[in-house]
Amino acid sequence: MSNATSPASSGPAGSHFEGQVGASYLLAMLVAAEPQGLPGAVINRVEFQRAAEGYPLDDVIVHAHDASGNAATLQIQVKRDMTFAPKDEVFQKVVGQIAKASGTANFWNSSQELGIAISRSSRKVDGPYQDVLTWARQLGDAKTFFERIERPGSANPDMREFVKTFKSHLDAAGVTNDDEMVWKLLRRLQIFVFDFTAVGSASEELARERAARAVHPADGLRATGLWKGLTELAIDIAKSGGDRTRDRLIADLTERSFRLAGDRQNLAARRALAEASRNTLADIGDRVGGVMLTRHERVTAVHSALDGGRYVEIRGNAGVGKSGVLKHFAQQISEESIVVALSPTRTVAKGWLALKAVLGFDGTAHDLLSDLAGSGSAILFVDGLDFFHAEERLTVIDLVREAATVPGMSVVVTARRDFGTTEPNWLPAEVLDKLGRAYPVVIEELNHNETAELRSAAPQLSALLSDSHPAKEVAHNLFRLSRLATRPSGAPTLRTEAEMAEEWWQSADGTKDAGHRDRARVMKALAGPGASGPPHRHRNARAGCGRPHRERKPA
Repeated sequence: MSNATSPASSGPAGSHFEGQVGASYLLAMLVAAEPQGLPGAVINRVEFQRAAEGYPLDDVIVHAHDASGNAATLQIQVKRDMTFAPKDEVFQKVVGQIAKASGTANFWNSSQELGIAISRSSRKVDGPYQDVLTWARQLGDAKTFFERIERPGSANPDMREFVKTFKSHLDAAGVTNDDEMVWKLLRRLQIFVFDFTAVGSASEELARERAARAVHPADGLRATGLWKGLTELAIDIAKSGGDRTRDRLIADLTERSFRLAGDRQNLAARRALAEASRNTLADIGDRVGGVMLTRHERVTAVHSALDGGRYVEIRGNAGVGKSGVLKHFAQQISEESIVVALSPTRTVAKGWLALKAVLGFDGTAHDLLSDLAGSGSAILFVDGLDFFHAEERLTVIDLVREAATVPGMSVVVTARRDFGTTEPNWLPAEVLDKLGRAYPVVIEELNHNETAELRSAAPQLSALLSDSHPAKEVAHNLFRLSRLATRPSGAPTLRTEAEMAEEWWQSADGTKDAGHRDRARVMKALAGPGASGPPHRHRNARAGCGRPHRERKPA
């Protein structure tokens, strides 16, 4: 790379923001925390300004390994201000660097991630770009990704503009910009948001808390000095294009008279937590007729709500897809860091101490949540708030209470539409006040744009989703629609709500599996002794009523 310039002339040149981003990765390496952008990994070395060594996104390069010992690399370009708009020259330059990275040796046959670190604007502004990157990772091929981006009612204009701009900048950089290449590069790209430049910065507070855990308990007052020293060290290392391993970093800090705390062996506990949260999210179905509904209007509403408060309720009637919207955000964050996702059937009972013992975590609940937030996981997810039993509630309350004390951490929950009105919210009111309550996001039945999206992506659902269908109110509920979509292809068409009710009664709302008999018993118990036959004999029967308690539903 003969055109590479000297790190001393092209580096941060005293950029405090860039130094803080670099210092955050040095600090993560020091305390053996997971690097933001490489969840589940352990940092081996952090490098700065390494364009000459084949890293076009050269501000911070993180070398790490995963649980199996496989190498992973994260290249980060730090830009305090970036709009991602078509005329944003900074974004165009970074896309050019991404294009160069894709052409380096072993890029495609190794674990190499690309990151852009920016300062915080708002979730409403940067949310659409994060949603695009989430789709690219969640969808298994370029064709499906671009169909979703272009499908009416699926993506919003900001998302389409972002993809179009990215593709145009690749072309300007002189590299292939067909759909396959664009999708593959977007799958490797992450956008990290640090609010170091904001007044009362949450990122800086989290860094200071992590620094406090890094120093010897007797030297707790020096935590701020440690964070400041790491920032200065990152700037100095970048000027010469240097690097640090953990051992060398410890030696540097010892020379500066910092006494460090002993290591906490929490890697296994974090991996256990990650596995538990993955299982919680896997319980949430997010496909109907083989199609993942995007619901970008609902997602946008949650982005806006998170700008208004740190406690957000996603409310709606049974089966409308509340959990699917929550899952979208949890999956988005899980690309950067481990997430904490709780549900009634998968939450350890009897409070934090019981959960701590199960995980084998060495520290407090605050330590855990603060550490995760410092690695990019700044939302605690609770699905089905209205279905928790008393002992599981204790664990949720403990974690929500601590989340309120963690800088920048939010809590997103799902609950039925009348939760908090017909019965009080059992989360402590003073804790929710401390978090700041955003206006609830209400999820309705499928709207016109969403039914149009489903009809386009899954033509087999067109008849069910027709505006003239006699059972439109039932079919426009995602849970009921998913049930109807899984009926055998040769089965008779269900044209009325009465026919749907009889099908529901005979099938016990599912397939003839091991749980069929138990479901049927529950339904008969709910129907009561006065029911002498299937619901279709009753004039006002509805197929969507009486879903068994705590059944998991698709989005």
